[in-house]
Amino acid sequence: MTATTLTEILDRVCDRRADHVAIRESAAAWSFGELRDWSQTLSRMLEREVHEAGIPVVLLLPNSGAFASAFLAVARLGGVVAPLNYLYRSQELRYYLEDLEPAAVITIPDLVPRLLDVFPALNRPPSIFAIESTRMSRVHRGEPAGSPLSGTVSPLFLQYTSGSTGRPKKVARSHAALVAELAALQSVFGTGPSDRFLGVTPFSHVNGLVRTMLSALYAGATLYPVDGFRRREILSLVSRERLTFWGGVPQMFAILGQTPPRGETDLSSLRLVFSSSAPLLAGDHRRFQELYGQTIRQLYGSTETGTICFNTDDDPSRSLDSVGAPLPGVAVDVVDASGQRVTDGVEGELVIRSPFAASEYLGNPLATETSFGPDGYRTGDLGCQDPRGFVFITGRTKLLLNRGGLKVNPYEVEEAIAQHPGVREVVVFGSPGPHGDDLIRCFIVPAGHLAVDDVVRHCRERIADYKIPSSFEFRGSLPRASTGKVLRAQL
Repeated sequence: MTATTLTEILDRVCDRRADHVAIRESAAAWSFGELRDWSQTLSRMLEREVHEAGIPVVLLLPNSGAFASAFLAVARLGGVVAPLNYLYRSQELRYYLEDLEPAAVITIPDLVPRLLDVFPALNRPPSIFAIESTRMSRVHRGEPAGSPLSGTVSPLFLQYTSGSTGRPKKVARSHAALVAELAALQSVFGTGPSDRFLGVTPFSHVNGLVRTMLSALYAGATLYPVDGFRRREILSLVSRERLTFWGGVPQMFAILGQTPPRGETDLSSLRLVFSSSAPLLAGDHRRFQELYGQTIRQLYGSTETGTICFNTDDDPSRSLDSVGAPLPGVAVDVVDASGQRVTDGVEGELVIRSPFAASEYLGNPLATETSFGPDGYRTGDLGCQDPRGFVFITGRTKLLLNRGGLKVNPYEVEEAIAQHPGVREVVVFGSPGPHGDDLIRCFIVPAGHLAVDDVVRHCRERIADYKIPSSFEFRGSLPRASTGKVLRAQL
């Protein structure tokens, strides 16, 4: 019988590869058979909460075998996996938990107090399951969840994406979309059971979740999850374990390009290294290549579309600044302001048609109408194509900031800072950083005496550290139009 869901496919991989190592962490390893059994046990524990298809469950976990097992456990029950960054603080957690109304949150014991602190503000506090190694227990019993998430497809997982305005938007993708994307990725990556994947990009982000964690399981390969990027630790792990596959973000490679090797550093086992989530600057690539002898290929995708392009050039040195050609089944159109296709080499907005893509923003028809249309998904990215069909990203039309591969909505940061009693007005914006991403900057009109340290401490209680501006400037006023709108372009 043909498998129809990703869970069925991965369970069959676990059956075929039962005795082979699926996940290896610093202190433990699990075979595919053990991973299957572990996730099935978790599924049974979640049956009360995930009592019908479409019920959301939040994963608030670092990169780990527990993350992979919990993902499979929820998906097997027909639930919707909603991974959130485990670095989130009170403001962020309250928003996402209110918006999702999940049946449960699966997290680590250290984060249980953080969750319980925001529960009094929620209409429907979820159950909390604490997972440690292979043991999971319900530490808070919530009310059964309400209605399942509704949409045009039966979702497998859900992630949030911020836009140029407004609140983060829900993007749900189906089993069929993920199965199609993973098959295409395996084809272009050439991955198989002998590969050893470095899992350092956060699994809560589409890049780490799909292109590393799920790709490793789909290929029957071995996954090495790492909680956080620590440069010496990463170099040692790749060298010692002879890892073969590394999907990262530009900031990682930029940092390592400034980190001279020590001792037994040897990255020659890597047969595929790619960078995604932001442009990789040529200088950063060159320094990494000179130190470690590895060429980095660029990849382009989004939360809404999944993977779009990958640079498979036989000679990547001639196209280092390109994200490559579209994956099989994916079409990229470059259009002008009127929606008409432009010729090769001419800049325009990138519009994507893909079997991997979502078709809407759940519960947000206005945003859906703006971005999703009969011609495809309008990315808001500017770019062009060469005669080979290779895509080059040249800019963005949207306000969203890119901080080390993680997306930051400046309005969310402004909301957090504005809650400080010493702040009268605030505006957050980006400027080009040294490694191809954005520096987050902040101008504040204070209501009285105010110190930068006070603002930073205030932010750390509400938002993740990567969203906190790297520079603050106090001003007497902000430039505004006659309508009262802040003139960001003048900043």
